[in-house]
Amino acid sequence: MNQLTRDVMDRIYTGYKTQYNKGLATVKTQYLKYCEVVASDSPIEKYPMVSLTGGMRKWIGPRVVNRMTGKIVTITNDDYEDTLGIPANDLRYDKLSIYNGRFVDMGIVAGNLWDKLAVTQVLSNPLWCDGKPFFVANRTIDDKDMIIINNLVALGFSFEAYSAGRKQMMAFCDATGEPLELVPDLLMVGPKYEESARSMLLNETIIIGGVAVTNPYRNPNVELIVNGRFIGDYEDQWRLMCTSRGVKPFVVQKVFESGLVRKDSATDDNMFNDNEAVYGLHSIGAAGPGLPQLCIGGIPAPSAGAKKK
Repeated sequence: MNQLTRDVMDRIYTGYKTQYNKGLATVKTQYLKYCEVVASDSPIEKYPMVSLTGGMRKWIGPRVVNRMTGKIVTITNDDYEDTLGIPANDLRYDKLSIYNGRFVDMGIVAGNLWDKLAVTQVLSNPLWCDGKPFFVANRTIDDKDMIIINNLVALGFSFEAYSAGRKQMMAFCDATGEPLELVPDLLMVGPKYEESARSMLLNETIIIGGVAVTNPYRNPNVELIVNGRFIGDYEDQWRLMCTSRGVKPFVVQKVFESGLVRKDSATDDNMFNDNEAVYGLHSIGAAGPGLPQLCIGGIPAPSAGAKKK
């Protein structure tokens, strides 16, 4: 039996923190491939949107100065927590190991927060700074409303839908009409389409119309991410991104990550009143949209007669 002295509680905390760090070491970092990570120090961050350019121009007359578009994306930070209470008697009776797995899981949950926030943005189709949804067919980026950015494919995932999205992105131009020469390099689908997406990108032959044919979509340079949040109402959706430019399709902003915090002193209210040690996490941050030119959204059009949610 343990006497819950400060030294004993310190050793218990060190053991649980080791388990927490084991979980933290296994976290997903997929969001880093398609998100610009920003250190935030304000409750609300405002990002002036840059204008992608197709390249350097021949210098004739005065320089043409590329500036921010004047449009602002606003991203508001939120607080997130995860808290575990352990009966103090379990610590006294040395039943410490039964909680090891829960602390590993706390580490996983803490580290995966940023991937969760990023994918939530990827799926939510938020409003962009022009007041239109991030994925939309009729966005214009020039003063004369002639240059259209259509980053929406209103079809569920299929070889043909992927091909359409790829062609749309590769046809994007800057505000002067200069081709951006964007090349998609990341495909995101859900578990439903993992096998077909993988075979499309990697196999020499595929089945089209029941016939084995040479795979016209094969491209091992496109990375496949299978995300477990593309399920249910989102199972047929997909995203195609270009991540090779200096800016990214989405933004993750981080303010604070507490690590594993404890309230396990005999004088803490929870120990004194409830005979319970408490361990918790606290993170502050958010995610938001970046540049729509860098992501194609495959979002099936609602079927006729479908109920609006």
